[in-house]
Formats: sequence, C-alpha cells, structure tokens
Amino acid sequence: MSFISLSVRRSIIAPRLRPTATLARAYTTAKVDIKALKKLRTLNPVAMSKAKEALLSCDNDITRALAWLEEDALKAGAKKADKVKDRVASEGAVSVFVNESLTAATIVELGCETDFVARNASFVDLAAEIAQAGMGFASTSAEGAVLAGIEAHDLAAKMLDGRTVSDTITETIGRLGENIVLRRAAVVGAPSAAESIVVSGYVHGSVKGSAGGSAGKIGGLVAVTSSIKSDAHRSTLSQLTRRLAQQVVGYGPRFTTMEEYQKAGEQAEAPDAVVLEEQQFLFGGGSVKEVLAKISKEIGAPVEILSFVRYERGEGVEKADKPDFAEEVRQQLA
Repeated sequence: MSFISLSVRRSIIAPRLRPTATLARAYTTAKVDIKALKKLRTLNPVAMSKAKEALLSCDNDITRALAWLEEDALKAGAKKADKVKDRVASEGAVSVFVNESLTAATIVELGCETDFVARNASFVDLAAEIAQAGMGFASTSAEGAVLAGIEAHDLAAKMLDGRTVSDTITETIGRLGENIVLRRAAVVGAPSAAESIVVSGYVHGSVKGSAGGSAGKIGGLVAVTSSIKSDAHRSTLSQLTRRLAQQVVGYGPRFTTMEEYQKAGEQAEAPDAVVLEEQQFLFGGGSVKEVLAKISKEIGAPVEILSFVRYERGEGVEKADKPDFAEEVRQQLA
C-alpha cells in the first residue's frame, strides 16, 4: 500500500489559491478620490460604479473622466441603437423654437416608441435643443423668409454642446432604451427681417423638460409680414401670430388663401375647413381674413400671412398592430 504524504495530500485537497489577474490589478490600482468622485457625479450624474470606473481609468483626472464617460455613453448608445433601429418610432414629440426678435422660428418632430419616453424630461429637452439648433438654417434675408424644410441629415450634423445632434440622439437611445428618430424639421423667417416679419409658435399638450425645454403632441408656426413702424405694432402682431399659431394647431388648415386652395383643385372639403383665411378666428371677430383686415387698418399697413406649418407627432407613421396578451403568450411558447 502506498501512502501520500500529508503535504502532498493537502495540495490535492486544497490547492493553494492564487490571486487572479483582476484581483492582482485591484491590489495595485490607485484608490478613487472621494472628492473627485463627488464632483464628477455632480457634473455627470451617472451610476456610482460607472463614475468610479471612469476615475480609475483616468487617474482621478475629472476632465479626462468626463470625456471617458461621454465616449462610453456613445459606445453604449451605438450598440443599443443598432439593436432597436428597426423598431417603429410612432410616438414622440414636437418642439418649436422662436428667436428673441420674433423674426425666425423652427419646428422639429422627434420620434420614439412609447408615450412614456415621449414625456421623459431628457427626451423633451433633446427635442427642444434640436429645435434651437435648427435656427442655424434660418435665412439671412427677408427675401428668403418663407417656410423651408430642413433635411434631417443636415440638422443631425449640427453641434449641441460639443457633439453633433446625431451623436446626442445615439447617446439618448442608450440611456432611454428606445429607438429615437429625427423625423422632420422646418424653419421660417429671417433673423435680419426686424422691420417686416413677425413669427410665433405654439405647442399643444406640452411637457416641460428638466433643462427648461418643452415639447408636445402638436406644434405650429405662423409668420406674418407687414410694415412695422413701432414697438406697439410689433406687440400687436406678436399677439396675432401667437393666436394664429394656436388656430393652426387647433383647426389644422392646409392652405393659406383661397387662391392656393383653388390652384390645388381640391374641392372635397369646404374652404372654411382647410383654408386658414376662411376659417372663423378662434378668438372671435369674424374670419381670419376679416381679423387681418381689422389689424391692417389699426396699424396703418397691410398684414398678410407669409407662411405657416403644423406638425403632429406620429403623423404618417404606420403603427404596428400589437397582438393581444394571449397571442403574445402563444408566440413566446411557439
């Protein structure tokens, strides 16, 4: 009979534990600077574990850690975006931005998958920021002040706080977990047209974001043109355009004048249903055309509607039919 020595037997039964590579690294890695950790999470409120990882990867340098977190978020967002890119973004929000001089404005529709995300503060702020970024497409002269569509890929290339709109959307996809799509955008007015144009906007069912932005289910912009001779005139026209924007959102006209309506050759609907000037003014005083005539007389100069636009979220997007609960169970078990 052979015997195994006690020392050998111990090595078989309980082999000596060796530190793994991960543990070995942990022994040599510098500790997280608590003050740096607190400041980093103030600047970027990520999870504690992610903030620690960033600081350890950057030797507790806050500036480098912030850049690390941004790059990490973009990578995570890109990975998530690739997974959800085929999902239908039939919900979302509409946001408008009007410049301080009331001479130019933009409107955007940002799509997502659910109403829950559409009401999320981060999503609302993103829509509002993109609308503001669209101001870069406003015409520089009164001659080009009519409504113009903005190509989504052009707007996606604009910068937001040091990153493109496209990268910001990608990062937001990673955080919110849904497909987010910049569906459409438009701009109206000219920043330099202070003596001839007044623009205003309105959003129905708006939700406030955490950074002061707002977005809602339906939005509209209206621009009027006139010879503006005083601040009182501009104030009167500002109130008018605001109410006209509400009119556009509430009544959904498709034409400005009877001439446009007749050129289109669409006689299926009555003019007072689809022509803005023929509709009864939402705030009383007759038709929109009659109200324009009264204000023109009041300020001593003709007032005309230059352009208007109305966006409704999910408009034209075919929503996928969702199976009932029993059908979902059957599909999962198949």
